[in-house]
Amino acid sequence: MTGQSYIMAESLTGRKKATEQRRCSILQAARAVFARQGYADTVVEEIATQAGIAKGTLYLYFPSKEQIYLAALLEEARQLDADSRAAMRAAATWRDKLGAYLRVRLQYFEAHQDFLRIYMTEFRGMCMQGKPFAAEFIHLMQEGEAQLAQMFAAAAARGDIRPVDPELAALTVSDVTRGLMERQLRNWGRPVGLDDAAFALDLLWRALAVAPGC
Repeated sequence: MTGQSYIMAESLTGRKKATEQRRCSILQAARAVFARQGYADTVVEEIATQAGIAKGTLYLYFPSKEQIYLAALLEEARQLDADSRAAMRAAATWRDKLGAYLRVRLQYFEAHQDFLRIYMTEFRGMCMQGKPFAAEFIHLMQEGEAQLAQMFAAAAARGDIRPVDPELAALTVSDVTRGLMERQLRNWGRPVGLDDAAFALDLLWRALAVAPGC
């Protein structure tokens, strides 16, 4: 590579990094504004102000408020899914895998409160209002539940747990997890911590345990 080519490559790399950093700062600002005001009451100017940029600059990255919202939600949802999968793969037993699933999600949402608020808002809207939503969001939720179902099916086949409907067991775990996530959003009552994950895990383990003598 010639000196000029090297300089051009370095310049291109620098611009790509700057573009990605700007994009990340926009999405971070968007999550804060959407979490505070909700989708309907948010205008693009407020996101731009939160990000410290002009509205015109923001439109260079995202063409609409809807696209900003979806990107802000899906980026974190993808990361949560990846973290959950990695933690479950690293665990040895079904109980350890289930514990990893619960802990990763509670810890992630504790560290990403703005994301938790828009995540739960979308889930409620999708369920209660019957509104259409991004196919990828639905796919990520279904894939997470499918991974749990596969884990339960394998554990039942080995005799580690009693025979159960693996899909129903997965949906129950998903529902329990969302209940804990909802409580994390409350500013009253008992806060959610790792003790909650341990307690939920113990209840599930007792419910799934093989009966004595079987």
